[in-house]
Amino acid sequence: MDKDFRIYVDRGGNMPQLRYKKWRSATHPYYIRYSGDHPVAIKGPVELLAEDITKTKVFSYAQHEYVSMANIPQE
Repeated sequence: MDKDFRIYVDRGGNMPQLRYKKWRSATHPYYIRYSGDHPVAIKGPVELLAEDITKTKVFSYAQHEYVSMANIPQE
């Protein structure tokens, strides 16, 4: 997997799309931006982007575990 990518989701937080370049889409406006396989920024509501059952964390491919979204800045 590439080290820098974005995972876009639709307005309901579904249908994830992995993209290596910035993508403008009317149907998928929200995303998590990864750098070095670690989430570094988000765009959109936390409850739609969260990937764990508590809706407060996203997966870090660098650490191989879920990390809190509390310290990830919005773009």
